[in-house]
Amino acid sequence: MTFLSRSAAMPLLLCLVAIAPSAVRAQYASPPQVLLIREFPKPDAGGPSHEKTEAAYIAAAAKAGKSPSHHIALTSMTGPQRVLFISGYSSFAALEAEGKVAEKNSSAGAALDHPIDVSHWAYRPDLSLNTRDLVGVRYLEVQLIITKPGHTEEFDEWLKMYVDGYKNVPGYNWATYQQVFGTNYYAYLFIARYKSLSEVDDAWAFGGSATKAFDLAHGASGLKKLHALQAIVTDSEMTNLFRLRPEMSRPTEDVIKAEPSFWSPAGASKP
Repeated sequence: MTFLSRSAAMPLLLCLVAIAPSAVRAQYASPPQVLLIREFPKPDAGGPSHEKTEAAYIAAAAKAGKSPSHHIALTSMTGPQRVLFISGYSSFAALEAEGKVAEKNSSAGAALDHPIDVSHWAYRPDLSLNTRDLVGVRYLEVQLIITKPGHTEEFDEWLKMYVDGYKNVPGYNWATYQQVFGTNYYAYLFIARYKSLSEVDDAWAFGGSATKAFDLAHGASGLKKLHALQAIVTDSEMTNLFRLRPEMSRPTEDVIKAEPSFWSPAGASKP
């Protein structure tokens, strides 16, 4: 949710993302330590049909006697037209272990071997607030912030002011990830969860109860400092809305059981 921007009049997001492949089935309701994000062009943007791509991937895996890794699929509603496949791991060692299995079963991953971008992200619990599972969630707001090099301490201080400002506001929760491998080491990712778009109305309620609570927590001097830190640390920012696509996802059994009407039988692909 872009609720971090309510009081400071700036775009910062947030809630949490918890995606779990087979290596971390029990951790779906809490943020995984590592995210793998694969990006593809959206089908209506001139790319291949990802529903067919996913079906081919699963069929190849089943033929080879191996199950595909688990992931959640998202299609963009704003910004660049794309599809994101997000997988979560307990560690980079777990990611490596899954990769070794894929190497021995190359046919299983061949259908999804040509993304336009791949990135790895590490969880930052010190800059995160609370957690939330995926039950009832239908939309994700994804915000990417690129920071200026040499200002790591100021960025941490900036984010922790949001944690302090919203820690007592019901419903405000997010996970923060820092890019480890990919296009920019100074990139941070935030992902908000919405059960319906009416929550966007609540998040963007300038002058609402959450904004007042945040302003009261920091006071005039704190808000002034918040603006000053923003100018120091932020280089660029982009926030977009995504829709969960169950028919293109490979959720774990735990996730399916928590909300079978959404993820199965039509919603969850199976080998």
